[in-house]
Amino acid sequence: MDALALAAIAVAFYIAWNIGSNDSANAMGTAVGAGILSFRQATLTIAIFVLMGAYLKGYKVMKTVGKGIVPEGYLTMEMAVIALLAAGVWVTIATIKGLPVSTTQAIVGGVIGVGLATHAPVNWYTLLKIAAAWVVSPVLSGILAMVLFKFYAWVVSRIKTVSTIEAMYKALAILGGSYMAFNFGTNEVANASGPLVGAGFMEPKVAGIFGAISLSVGALTFSYAVMHTVGKKITALGPISAFAAQFGSAIAVSLANFFGLPVSSSQSIVGGVVGVGLLAGQGVEKSVIRDIVFGWVATPLTAIFISLAIFKAFALVGLV
Repeated sequence: MDALALAAIAVAFYIAWNIGSNDSANAMGTAVGAGILSFRQATLTIAIFVLMGAYLKGYKVMKTVGKGIVPEGYLTMEMAVIALLAAGVWVTIATIKGLPVSTTQAIVGGVIGVGLATHAPVNWYTLLKIAAAWVVSPVLSGILAMVLFKFYAWVVSRIKTVSTIEAMYKALAILGGSYMAFNFGTNEVANASGPLVGAGFMEPKVAGIFGAISLSVGALTFSYAVMHTVGKKITALGPISAFAAQFGSAIAVSLANFFGLPVSSSQSIVGGVVGVGLLAGQGVEKSVIRDIVFGWVATPLTAIFISLAIFKAFALVGLV
């Protein structure tokens, strides 16, 4: 295996590892924060369902990221490395600065950047659909979360025994987390491995397994603090509102995956939390929402420019 292939694998691993380190909290933070599952039980559950999602359903989003933005045959291994590296650089910078960003948007921006740099045809219609999904996803998550919150609040109000309510809370937390983890496999893993598929380096099934394992390593090694933080923040809304936000966002991501559109689970969970927060009367912190929206807008644009800059630097030293 040559150095370029190793570089592509390493950068794709880094991206998927980052997703596992941070976004795992969106899936199992509630269950861990409430003491329903231990950290190791949560990460094992994440690993199982991420692998299932990536292997069974991840090919649609991989195809969109790897072949739908820049047509098949134009995305080379060098371009895949640059796209993934640009995404990784921006996510790292944003993390250091404390900016909430989406790895999904960074990767899409990176692919657009290398497409523009090489004068490859860019499918702007596909990009328009992706951008529309980024807007619709958190809004739809919020609406679904509000509907689920009302429904489960009505169900709980008719349950008389405390033990039954507690058992239902535990079941809902595990079910919602598992569903979200499955969506990580179908959507988030595909974002990390899509450029490798588009460059013809890996088949979708192999890329799915590789990405799922990488994400699981990130969840196991570096998600502990984030998972507990998110768990405490979300459970402040209450068990039913936390589940409604989690499950509503998972449904929205599932719908995006059905159409092969790469969306961010982080964006979806934010939409869900805002929805139930408004409905439950908790309100939302406008400054936090403003920072998040800024990150969503800035990420794909910044990734495009970083991708262009890396391509130019590589061209100067004869690497592309």
